[in-house]
Amino acid sequence: MAFALALCFPAAGRLSWAGDLETKAAERHREVAQRRGGVHIICHRGAVEFAHENTLEAYRAAFELGADGNEIDIRVTRDGVLICFHDDMIDHLLRGYGDVSDYTWDQLKKLPFRNPGRFGRHCRIPTLRETFELHREYAGLVQLDVKRPGLVEPISKLLDELDMWDHVVSAPADFKDPRIVPTRGKAGLYLDRSEVDERAIKAAWNKPGERITLEDPRGMALALERTFSNPSDAPVNDEIADWAKHADSALPKQKRTVDELLKVLRDARDWNVVATGSEAEARSGERILSRAIAADELAEGGDRSPEILTALEERVRNRSLHRHWRFCGLDGIAALRAMIALEAPRSVEVCRFCLWRDDPAVEAARNPQFDSPRSWTDWRTKIAVFKLLESLPGPATEQLCRDYLALSDEKARSIGVPQFENAARTLLAINPTESTSRELLKHRLSVVRGRTILFCLAHVDDAWARKVLQDEAPHALKYFVTR
Repeated sequence: MAFALALCFPAAGRLSWAGDLETKAAERHREVAQRRGGVHIICHRGAVEFAHENTLEAYRAAFELGADGNEIDIRVTRDGVLICFHDDMIDHLLRGYGDVSDYTWDQLKKLPFRNPGRFGRHCRIPTLRETFELHREYAGLVQLDVKRPGLVEPISKLLDELDMWDHVVSAPADFKDPRIVPTRGKAGLYLDRSEVDERAIKAAWNKPGERITLEDPRGMALALERTFSNPSDAPVNDEIADWAKHADSALPKQKRTVDELLKVLRDARDWNVVATGSEAEARSGERILSRAIAADELAEGGDRSPEILTALEERVRNRSLHRHWRFCGLDGIAALRAMIALEAPRSVEVCRFCLWRDDPAVEAARNPQFDSPRSWTDWRTKIAVFKLLESLPGPATEQLCRDYLALSDEKARSIGVPQFENAARTLLAINPTESTSRELLKHRLSVVRGRTILFCLAHVDDAWARKVLQDEAPHALKYFVTR
């Protein structure tokens, strides 16, 4: 019955009705009610296979591919601007350090993306207002993931102004307004990439609830017999992002000599001393950050002298410990990025060291609130390794990826947060061949097989990728709309 009911509400496109505002609003609310009334597809941070997460382009692609809405991450800048950004610390996605709340909106939007994706210079962080307005145009549903306390009032005020309370299908518990009527979560198919698995999609119907969360909505849209289009190639806004306009001045340039930078990088006698007490922790954090910035500047300088590469490797191997994860290992990951940017000859070896490191010394920095292996305390360096390795193709990187993919679940957990999907993504990126794809489609984990299907879908114009899909996942060929 749920399946039949869902078929009654095909995905709608952007609303463009003529008439007065009251008529438009009434039609929008009817469309929202239709979406809510059946099984609805929510894209996690947008359709991230097609655009950078939490961007207007990713949110728009979700609707174009048959989804009903998006899960969005909400934070606030230092000057009170609500924006959509997931990470607690910006350095994973942007060329900067700290939290969103450390920056004014004008400062934040000038920080370059590390990997802006297909929309390049147009990729940018959207404001919550822009995000809501886009969802209003599509009569789209929103799942609010509010990352900081104290934002209920300003978010509620915006929902009031835009008349969008009925668009909200999930919100944190501190939203008490009765106009929020949450729907029930049904399945999260993106967690193990089963969003491209026909059997998993069908199995989801047997679960209670209405809301299905995924990142590529095409398989579920087909199950709902929805028509959809290929994602737009043009950016939502033609204007070039601020960070691209100010590429030469986005980050402060401290014109220091190599000797001065090396002195900062090497001044790390406290690297394995875990500071205690607010004042000592603050001072330690400042020193760790200064070393990270020094590593960045050395990478920007382009000097590949043995002295610099040796100092960077030492900083990776002797990354700093800190009780706050904001700083723990921060200088290590900056130094590793610098090593790879400078094409240091031992980069792959050092990456392997980081991934497999289980250092007893981190016990002093471990947060007792979390019941996880001690090695997870080193997540800052570990979580970035595979993405960085994509720029180092070759036999050594391939072997590292295959060694990781051969680990048991237990072994992977003992050395860090499991990264099987990341390992598969990197192996495919550096060796995009039919043989690699077929090899990974035999892997025991759904997350690896699903990532491989998604990779082949992204390369479907290549004969080898289409052949793999025809042989191993023919249902996925239905995901394409002939232009």
